[in-house]
Amino acid sequence: MIFVSYCLIGVFVLSHKRKIVDFSLFPKDTRIIAERIEELKDGKVVKELEEVLKRTKDKNVVTDINFKHKGFNIEFKKNLLAARHLREDIKELMVETGFANDVKEANRIISEVQVIRTKRKLKSGGSKDKVAMQAVSCIEDLTDISNRLSERLHEWYGLYYPELETKVKDNKKFAETIASEPKRENMKGFEGTIGLDLDERDLEILKIFSDRTKEIFELKDLTEIYLEKIMKEIAPNVTAIAGATLAARLLVLAGGLENLAKLPSSTIQLLGAEKALFRFMKSKKKTEPPKYGILFLHPKVINAPNNLRGKVARAVASEISMAAKTDFYSRTDKTEFYRKRLEKRLNEILRK
Repeated sequence: MIFVSYCLIGVFVLSHKRKIVDFSLFPKDTRIIAERIEELKDGKVVKELEEVLKRTKDKNVVTDINFKHKGFNIEFKKNLLAARHLREDIKELMVETGFANDVKEANRIISEVQVIRTKRKLKSGGSKDKVAMQAVSCIEDLTDISNRLSERLHEWYGLYYPELETKVKDNKKFAETIASEPKRENMKGFEGTIGLDLDERDLEILKIFSDRTKEIFELKDLTEIYLEKIMKEIAPNVTAIAGATLAARLLVLAGGLENLAKLPSSTIQLLGAEKALFRFMKSKKKTEPPKYGILFLHPKVINAPNNLRGKVARAVASEISMAAKTDFYSRTDKTEFYRKRLEKRLNEILRK
């Protein structure tokens, strides 16, 4: 049995006594080094790995590189203890193998490779989850703005034609109605009013204001459609369970898809309820801890009987936890599996 691993300078083969028995070094080019490391992390058989495999006679390989190769019995171990010293004593190893002339040059190479890898990570962002997080935050801002503008429009136009409020209750439709025809006598169903008389100048500014309010609603609708599409690309499994908006809000609260994937279901259940949990922990009174945070907005939770909402939230959080791991680590579409399993679990809870 042999151990195969890699470090910043190449691919190494170690014996069962953890001594280096063979290696193949990367080209002494920091950009190529950074590229090779990313390829190995993705499980690709790079040139240097191929070279050491060709030279080895032992076909039983334990490795922290998740690759497949015909003719070898490969056991993958994410944290390979046999390879730890390769990375811990990297500077000495660089000098011993001749990859670097001295420690000073070793430090320079290490620094350059780290800068290149960091730049690539920042550029790619690993995922578009940050874009989705911005989009859902934008929707929340637009919701707040549209509500404020609608409230002002209702009060302002209500001075002129207060009866319209009883005829058109939807805020978006209210703005659209005034934008298309600000004069009350030209509106459908107008039969008189107790409102004030306004001149053309007053109605002109009201029309402009209602136009802008209508545009805010339209922008919000477009952003919601965009969010739905992008969330199905980024996190299809979480989106299938929670819906695009709630799923994106969970990403915001967790700090991204990777962080959400690492959270236990108990933490996901309470995301958004941190203040309530803190108050409970500080309180000396005998009160119940919060049972859910933002998951209260999930239709299955909000529509559940009061005494079962905690259990329903726990079931939803459990599926979201598993779905997030699938979205981040394996990136496979298991939406139907998670939907059916959640539905089965909720039916069991509600039948009890």
